[in-house]
Amino acid sequence: MFDWFKKDKLPANVLPFPAPAPRLVEPPKAPEKESITYYSIGHTDDNRVSIRMGYTTLAMNYKGVQNLIDQLELYQSQLHEEQDEQG
Repeated sequence: MFDWFKKDKLPANVLPFPAPAPRLVEPPKAPEKESITYYSIGHTDDNRVSIRMGYTTLAMNYKGVQNLIDQLELYQSQLHEEQDEQG
């Protein structure tokens, strides 16, 4: 009489219920990496230049800074001379 157990078959005059639209799920954003400070150069209140690298802080007056610049320029020129000899 009644077809109670065959619910998967729909009569021809009944439209099937539409399937839900797929939801677009955005992937989680990658966590932002904290920036790492390798060194910082600053100016102190007693007119000195401070260079901070890691846990070490070096404070110098103008003459000390100029001496450091001269030493680094000399070291840089020595590196260029070594590269010219090798190449």
